[in-house]
Parts: sequence; structure tokens; C-alpha cells
Amino acid sequence: MRGDDALDGCAPVGRRALLRAAVSGGLAAALGGAACAPRDARAVRRIQGAIVDRENVSGHLLRDRASLGAAAAGSTAGATASPGRSATARVLIVGGGAAGLSVAWRLARAGVEGVVLLELADELGGTSRGGHLAGLAHPWGAHYLPVPRAEQRALSALLVDAGLARMPASLAGRLEVDETLLVRAPDERLFTLGVWEDGLWPRGGGSSGDLDDAQRRRFLALVDELAATPPDARGRRAFDLPLAHTSTAQRGLDGESAKAFAARLGLDGPRMQWWLEYATRDDFGASLEDTSAYALVHYFTGRQAVAADGAATTGEYMTWPEGNARLIAELQRLSVSGGLEVHRGQLAHRVANDGAAARVEAVDVATFERVSWRAEHVVLATPQFVNLRTLAEDPARDARATFRYGPWVVANLDLPAPPPEFGFPRCWDNVRYGSASLGYVDATHQLDRAERGAVWTWYLPVTDRDERAARAALLAAPWEHWRDLVLADLRGPHPDLAERVRRIDVRRFGHAMVRPSPGWLWSGARERAAEAIGRVHFAHTDLSGMALFEEAHWQGTRAAEEVLTALGVESEPLA
Repeated sequence: MRGDDALDGCAPVGRRALLRAAVSGGLAAALGGAACAPRDARAVRRIQGAIVDRENVSGHLLRDRASLGAAAAGSTAGATASPGRSATARVLIVGGGAAGLSVAWRLARAGVEGVVLLELADELGGTSRGGHLAGLAHPWGAHYLPVPRAEQRALSALLVDAGLARMPASLAGRLEVDETLLVRAPDERLFTLGVWEDGLWPRGGGSSGDLDDAQRRRFLALVDELAATPPDARGRRAFDLPLAHTSTAQRGLDGESAKAFAARLGLDGPRMQWWLEYATRDDFGASLEDTSAYALVHYFTGRQAVAADGAATTGEYMTWPEGNARLIAELQRLSVSGGLEVHRGQLAHRVANDGAAARVEAVDVATFERVSWRAEHVVLATPQFVNLRTLAEDPARDARATFRYGPWVVANLDLPAPPPEFGFPRCWDNVRYGSASLGYVDATHQLDRAERGAVWTWYLPVTDRDERAARAALLAAPWEHWRDLVLADLRGPHPDLAERVRRIDVRRFGHAMVRPSPGWLWSGARERAAEAIGRVHFAHTDLSGMALFEEAHWQGTRAAEEVLTALGVESEPLA
């Protein structure tokens, strides 16, 4: 949507001039309205930076078995062949994202020894990774966690184990968290009509302002009504986290797209449409048309708590300069202290049951050494598009093939001297109305520092319906393309940004988030894909249909408890 592009002081330029080469028509069209020519080409050329996602190259070996075989045989140019070897584990986890580390944490908590984790990348965390720029920590993906209710047992146990929260006196309340871990005020702002304003609802001007305001009030009233749907006989709410704990009361909404749902309710104002789609892009990386109505309503209700009087309340948010990489670090610390053994740079390319064990064939992507792992149980904490290529036997292959994923781009900007502000002061979350990006998070917002330097983390969900073409274009574009795109997107609120940025680093996620497409969330495909195949178990956030940390952690906990049962280890369930 163009929204208030013309009012941002940012003159549109031809699509080809800015997005030169390597971007699909859909992505270019989505961002074309936000494009501006750099004001100072010399300043732009001075900016340093790089694309930092090396694992994209290694992971694509799975698509080409011939290349994988050549690498394993040592025939790749510059490689020296290494002989294969055998290794054993009691439990082998493939994938070191939030779900895989949650498996390791839960097994360590139950005292299981002999647990090994294989990860393709050089660092753990998946889309919850973090990094450093100019000595300052920043996120590379997920960057906050709503304070959970105590009844969310698995997540509450993790936060208490990590020393990040305390259990409340009543299980009906939220965990107790130190104020230093909560998002500081001011927390969010929106750039519209040439000025920053408080909050993310575009209140300023426009002939449709009153109409949009009325539509928003009507929508929020409906959301409150749906959130108040009585629990079923088992106490399950209609919208909750984890999704597996919800009732069937409102699942009929899944068959309708969020776009059709909004149209049916007369929510057609331009600001209202932008605000609703901001929600689906934020949590699902998808457009209103490509998101189920159930998922849209869940965005506004799933994390609410219901007080004794029936009123719904929204909790506070925990965050850190490095984002959810802090949670990844805690999961790793707790797991390693319990005996977890981690091997990075490992590409698992074949997984099969083998009698009284399961076998995983892997290749070290640095040395090309072949490793044949044998374990009592294997947990694949990898997305389903990977499992489609690695499983030797797969009765749920047709279900796995229905999973869809949206690409993302994340950029981190090093700003020794942030630009001046107009209107509401800089916040943790800073969004530009009408942009296809989600704006930027100030990674230094939580810090007490006298100096004025900052790191901004900019997020772009690519909502093209043709994800495959968008992924190819995204991975083909050079760093200069993303540099120019970031500067163009932010030039409206920050006209002299190019003169102030010292470095822009970029990470591309080709399959960043599973998409809860209309009719898919409750189709049964997720449940079938989660079913164990012999000694092979599954744990990944995509099995929940929503790429949320809460869901990744729950899926990991669930799979770990499935393994505990198979091993005959008694432990109080958390999932």
C-alpha cells in the first residue's frame, strides 16, 4: 500500500533505478512506493557492510544431491577428502534453533545424558539469533517475548530456570519479571504525515480518519467478544498459546482469509487495512489475503489473560539488546551444563530408522568429513521443507508438502550519531506508515549509555504469494541493493540518514516464517507432520503454524517429553 508516501517528503523514483536487478516484480512493486534516490551518492558509497548469511550456501546442498555427494567425497574445488567416521548418541537433535535447544533443555532437566545436537550454521538460534555491531548487541530476528501466564508451564519453567522470572503466588497470574527486562517507555511510534506520533495507529489527518477510527473500535469490540468465548469442558480457550491447547470453538474462522473477513465486516478504510495488514506481516510475514482470519484474530487475542471478572488484559513485553538471542543463550547454557554436546557446521542429509536405533548421515561443511550417527532416538528440529529432503521414509510427506514459508530480510545499521527527530521521541519500535517494511527496532533502547551511538534493526517481510520466485530474487540481490533499499525506506523520516550511517549488515532468511494460510491451520496437516516415525521425532515452530518463540519452545518441550516416554524416563510433564 502507498499510504502517506507522498506526504513523507520522499519523491518516488522508477522501480528499476533503485531496485536494480535481482528482485521479483512482486517485491519491487511492494516497495516501489517507498523508493527514493539517495540524496548524497558519495555518502552512500562511504557506507560499509556485508551480507552475513553464509549458511544459505551450505543449506542449498540439500537441493542438489550431486553437489552434496561431491562435497562428501572431497571432490569440491579446494577441498581435501576426509574419511567417514561413525558416532553414537543416546538422543541426537538435528537443528539448533529455539525448538532444538528447547528439546535439549527439557532432556537435560530430566537428567538424560548422551544428548548431541547438530547445527548447520556457525551459531545457534535460527531466527532468534543475535550479533554485535560497533561493540553493541543487536537481534537478527525475533526480539521480544510477552510475559507469559504462569499456566503456560513449559515457558514459565524455562524463564524461572534461567533466573529471568519468578512464579507468582497464583497460577492464574503472569510471571513476575524485573522491570529492567521489560520494554522501556516510550515503546512504539508511527511516522505519518511527515511527523512521528505515539503508538502504531495512524491517527493523523485524512478524510477517512473518522471512518477508520470507528471501524477500529468496532473491530476491537469484536475481538474482545471473541476472546471472551467460554472455555470448553477441558478449560481450553478459543485463542491461546500454545495453539495445541485451544478449543475448537472458533476454528471455523480458519476457512476464511483475513482479507475476506475484514471485507465482510466492512473494515475497508485505508488506515484500517494498513493496520490489520501490519499485524499479519509482523507475526506471520504474510498479506491479509494470505493469512487465515483465525490467525488474524489470534494475533490480537492469543496472548491475552482473562481476569476473574472476565475482562481481557494484555501483558508486558520482555526484551534485550540482542533480542531473543538472550533466550537462546539461556537455553544453551542450561543444556550444556546438563551435558549437551554441540557440533556446528553439520549438514544432516539423510535420516532413517535402523532397527533398534535411528541413523543420521551428516557432512561437515567445512572439512567435508562424513559422519554416520546412530542414536536411540532422533529429534528433527528442522522445518518441514528440510525434512522433505532428508527423511528416508515419510508417511506424512503429503502433509509436509503443504507448509508454506515467507522470506525475510533483516538489516542492522551502525549509527555513531543518530539523526534528529521530529515529533514523538525515538522509541523501541519505529514504524513508517505505508511502508512494506516493519520499520526498525532501536537495539540500544534498553541501555543506559551516555554516548549517542545506536544500532537499528530493520525488518522486511516479503509477502509475495510466489514465495519461490521471491526467495530466488532475494538471494540473488547484492548487498548494495539492500543498502539502497534500507536508505530509501527510511529517508522519509530521516532525510540525512545516508550521511549518518557507518555500516549496514544484512541477513536474508529464505524460509523465515511459516504462513498460516486460509484453511490450512486446522486442516490436520500440522498434526500429521508432528507424528513420530519410529524413533524419529519432530520439533519445530512451523508445526504450530505460527512462528512464535512460545510455539517453538512448546514444540521442543513436547517432542522431548515424547522421547522421555519412549526412554522410560519419568518426569512431570510441562507440555
